[in-house]
Amino acid sequence: MKLLFAHRKPRPYGNFSIENYFQTLSPFLEKEAELVHWQAPHFSNGIVPRYMSVKALETKVEKWRPNITHVSGDVHFLMWGIPKGKRVLTIHDIGFLREAKGIKYQLLRFFWLTGPVKKAHAITCVSTATKNEILRHLPKARRIQVIPTVVDQRFVRADKAFNTECPTILLLGSAPNKNLKRVLKATQGLNVKLSIVAKLDAEELELLQGQKYEVCESIPFEDLLEKYKQADIVSLCSTHEGFGMPIIEAQATGRVVLTSNCSSTPDVAGKGALLVDPFSVKSIKEGLQQLISNESLRNELIAAGFENCKRFDPAVVAQKYLKIYRKLIPDNVLS
Repeated sequence: MKLLFAHRKPRPYGNFSIENYFQTLSPFLEKEAELVHWQAPHFSNGIVPRYMSVKALETKVEKWRPNITHVSGDVHFLMWGIPKGKRVLTIHDIGFLREAKGIKYQLLRFFWLTGPVKKAHAITCVSTATKNEILRHLPKARRIQVIPTVVDQRFVRADKAFNTECPTILLLGSAPNKNLKRVLKATQGLNVKLSIVAKLDAEELELLQGQKYEVCESIPFEDLLEKYKQADIVSLCSTHEGFGMPIIEAQATGRVVLTSNCSSTPDVAGKGALLVDPFSVKSIKEGLQQLISNESLRNELIAAGFENCKRFDPAVVAQKYLKIYRKLIPDNVLS
């Protein structure tokens, strides 16, 4: 079979988790598929750049003629640019609808969700939380399969003695759902070092006054791997996540995780993280204090994290996708 993955154009501030996900799956999919990764030529900003990306995908499909075109996530509107063959859509999150209202909500819902879902022959999402959220907006969308994301195989175990005197806490992202302001308030008064990979606003920089910290706005993937290795705690206390990649990345590295008790993160983390209320600064602070002071708890969570990562093995996840692809195309194409 000929399989075309259609990806967004990644933004410069660490926006590459979706692309890494499907690149990690590629070696396992290539055992049965001739595979091409296509990237949108324009960022997902404004009507004209998006329209041009849709037309560019249409041209690619017309020339290469894949049996299946799989839009990998985020830029769901690319589904409008697939004129032939079977169409698969993966949905990671629909946060774009969370705050939208009125005509903006109606337009986003149609072009990013209702239309793409209707055009898809198969729909996957990365967590039960995302599936449930889709169904709140599209109650009749019944063809959704939950297939989790995978651990990038470049995240490997890297044992490190925990720094009880001044532990390093890794924080990734500053989008509103990442809840960074509450986390920064929670770390005030603690003897910790903050390692932040995000573009910060003035209020967040103000909250860092008097704290030990380092900030990287944009970071190559290899440097991100090193950030995980240097960390003692990885914190992802988001108010909402479609999945929560840093959880399993931290677990694979052997780092203790602090995360939220809501949305997809408890399911993704399994028993390998300490859960806190992301809307409570007090709860976040108490969680950090517990991890810093309790060695046996840290060891228990790290061990559980290694076990949890087995659920996200790329060889296992790839088979779930191949099962979908096989159902979509005739047997003579597969032979």
